[in-house]
Amino acid sequence: MNNLESLPDTNSSNLDSPPLPTPRNWAVRHSGYPWLGGPMEEQVTRARAALQAIRKSDGAHTTELDAGYGEVRTIGWYSRQLSPSGMLSSNGQGHIKVSDDAERWLDTEDDRILAGLLHARILLFGEILLILQSSPPLTHEELRVVANRDYGIDWKTADPIRKRVGWLRSLRLVEFSFDHKLSLTSKGEQLIELLDIVRPEELAQRSQISVETQSIALPSVIGERVCALTPEALSRRKVAFGYIPRTNAQTIYESFHLLCSWFEYGATKEDFLQKAEDVFGVKESSGTSALYALGAFGLIERVSMTEYRVADLCQAWLQSGEKMPLAAIMHTHLQIFGELIPHLEDVTRVPALQKIINETYGVNIGLQGIRSRINLLHACGAVEQLAPGRFRSTPSGRSFSDSVPLLEPSEELGGVASASQAPKSREPDDTTVMVSELLESSTDSQHPDRFELSAERVFTYLGYQAEHLGGPGNTDVLVHYSHKPGQQRRFIVDTKASAVGSVTDSMIQIPALKDHTKKHNADFAVVVANAFSGRIIDWAAQNGVMLVDVKHLSEIVNRQTRTPAPLSAVTAYFAGKEDAWTALQVEWRERDDSVNLLSEVVDCLRREHRTPDDETGGALTAEQIYFLLRNSFEPRPTQATIRPLLDFLASPLVRGSKPEGKGWIMPDPPSQIARRLRDIANRIESVSETGIE
Repeated sequence: MNNLESLPDTNSSNLDSPPLPTPRNWAVRHSGYPWLGGPMEEQVTRARAALQAIRKSDGAHTTELDAGYGEVRTIGWYSRQLSPSGMLSSNGQGHIKVSDDAERWLDTEDDRILAGLLHARILLFGEILLILQSSPPLTHEELRVVANRDYGIDWKTADPIRKRVGWLRSLRLVEFSFDHKLSLTSKGEQLIELLDIVRPEELAQRSQISVETQSIALPSVIGERVCALTPEALSRRKVAFGYIPRTNAQTIYESFHLLCSWFEYGATKEDFLQKAEDVFGVKESSGTSALYALGAFGLIERVSMTEYRVADLCQAWLQSGEKMPLAAIMHTHLQIFGELIPHLEDVTRVPALQKIINETYGVNIGLQGIRSRINLLHACGAVEQLAPGRFRSTPSGRSFSDSVPLLEPSEELGGVASASQAPKSREPDDTTVMVSELLESSTDSQHPDRFELSAERVFTYLGYQAEHLGGPGNTDVLVHYSHKPGQQRRFIVDTKASAVGSVTDSMIQIPALKDHTKKHNADFAVVVANAFSGRIIDWAAQNGVMLVDVKHLSEIVNRQTRTPAPLSAVTAYFAGKEDAWTALQVEWRERDDSVNLLSEVVDCLRREHRTPDDETGGALTAEQIYFLLRNSFEPRPTQATIRPLLDFLASPLVRGSKPEGKGWIMPDPPSQIARRLRDIANRIESVSETGIE
């Protein structure tokens, strides 16, 4: 039973209302949203089923759960999808558990608790109820316009509104009329009385945040800069950590402090380079790299042709005498910094943290980049070291991350590479734009050809030869593929755009699909839609028709962008082969693990080259690399998995390592090896597939 049925009258004292979570400051609420796929009206029941399954599990990220609806997902997937909502938390030992508030919701079955939890964490949730209370019924687009105007939000599409409304409809707080307009239900009217809703006139006051960690407050100029971080600004932060010299006796914080102090009263580049050589023993090129890094982090600025001086933010930090202000400055300039802290409640080892970060945010930060960030957070007191290579957040760190705007997890399942990490041969945001267009066009029933063209682009991007046919009596997209020499095969794709999202049995004609399949001599038929419900799911299964919702298709696009599986494995999924989805996930995971291990091997070889041991002479064997990595890499590698990577690096085309005695050495820097690999990739990508038989 949905207990919103028993909400008290608006005029009552509401003494029977449950205690609701305290809303987070407006400035740090999540602009993202939890989304579990399927029809909008199923979000609450899907969340309840998922949480009940997680509650009964071991909580490990890799544990697979069947929460119903014919889907098997890992706990890690649910963690990423539900991360904005506060429904899940860490048990402190690297595993996921149901949060205390979500436990109360499950135990009481009082949906007001869930509504309060979503309102407390998500930007513009309960506020939608307020907008609808004071307006005539609105469409999603009209609601977006009002939200942008009244709350200073800059949403370009109605999708964030549509997903929030999906939850509100699922909670029976908002209803959808026949003319696609939204209005409050009586339960929505009553719930407004229970929620601490931000009104437009209160926005400036409710957006002010004070970042304090163990009684340490940020200087005002730094706090203001932190408050001004928009989702766009967070996504544009620089990825590379840069080079910061230090001695063995210094922490990285102490190095930052010393380097910046040289500019407190102004200094020339020559002055800085000379001091860097005297103190750290670095060459001019390394000193120049450090100068650029300080500038990129907003710590120093050029004030004349020859002179540099500390920036206002840096001056405020140096004068404060505290460490956390530096962390705040770095958070404003460095991609994925404060974001690391909450994830250290789930995992403690750096390789595992790197994997979660890259999957969650759709970025590609290497192990050394994660280590550099962790080392600085540790030096600032936000992170503590449990053992070599193992870390966890401190109370100060958690207070810091709870009080600053954080980058949202990638909305697409599995994430996409950021613009800064995109292949140089393509436009920076083409994958993101393509996925966004796929999602939006799937609900644009007024322009079905838009969805057809979007599907054609997606299948072409995946590596197929796709041609848009469309029109009366035709299939929408004909897809050509070949897995054996000289063999041309086909499958058809039928798209169904629906304004309400879910497609039912009345919208799909199985006999017509069979006719189109026969007409084109195709192997099978695929139907793509936003979501499916009703009898069509069973009918399609009985007739060999594969139903693919846009969330799954988006996940395939995103994962094939990052860790592409063989096209045959993707085709097996579209063909409806048994366990094909599980096999795809295994392929993606194994490739991701292999690439991460390769990065670790490169890191081992390079570190050994820079500071060779008397025993090794700078050359490492597979056995020695295994012993170095066995306790710091998950899953634990073997010598058998390391040797092929060493052979790959030593190949004539890569020339990333070379045999030396019984081991391997790496004389070239990783950046040089990466350039060779990018050159290879660009040349291969330039080979075009032409001609459709």
